[in-house]
This record gives sequence, C-alpha cells and structure tokens, in this order.
Amino acid sequence: MNHFGSSHRRTPSVMTDEQHELERCKREIARLKQLVVRLSEIVLRDVVKRAQSGRNVPECPSEPPKS
Repeated sequence: MNHFGSSHRRTPSVMTDEQHELERCKREIARLKQLVVRLSEIVLRDVVKRAQSGRNVPECPSEPPKS
C-alpha cells in the first residue's frame, strides 16, 4: 500500500526526464562555478599588475577629477 511507489511506477519517464534535467543543471552549475573561479583569477592578476605598475586608480572613477 505504498502510494509513492505506485505513483512512480505509473510515470517512470517523467522521473527519468526530471533526473536528466537535474543532472544537466548540476553540470551547468559546476561549469559556471569554474567560470567564476577563472574570472576571479583574471581580475586578481589585473589588480596585482596595476598595483605593481602604480596605476591602482580605477579606470572609471566615481567622482570627476578636480581641476
């Protein structure tokens, strides 16, 4: 008399599709995490490079330069 078991037997393709979609989403999340890490590394290298060259002023200052 397991209601959930009988429910799953009636719609195996739906569960399979949902499981495939879940796996696809997990892979996409992992890929996006890798992209975030790579972007963070690029930004960090750029910050270090700018600091070493003495150009640690942002390219787009929030305030206009004083004359």
